[in-house]
Amino acid sequence: MPARSAVEGLTERENDVLALLGAGLSNAEIAARLLLVEGTVKAHVSAILGKLGVRNRVEAAIAAYEAGSAGRSRRTGP
Repeated sequence: MPARSAVEGLTERENDVLALLGAGLSNAEIAARLLLVEGTVKAHVSAILGKLGVRNRVEAAIAAYEAGSAGRSRRTGP
């Protein structure tokens, strides 16, 4: 599993997406929450997986939980 420093190396927006991914939201739900299009969320998720060195959303969600960021997005949308 990735170290906390890997999670800290994410951009602000990637951290937002990771927090919501860690809370179990789908790409469509994350897009609606952050006022983004779903394709942008998919790009962020791909970047997150690469930066964290994980294979899938489940491993990324575990990394978010372990780093204490699951469910703690700064932006919540309308």
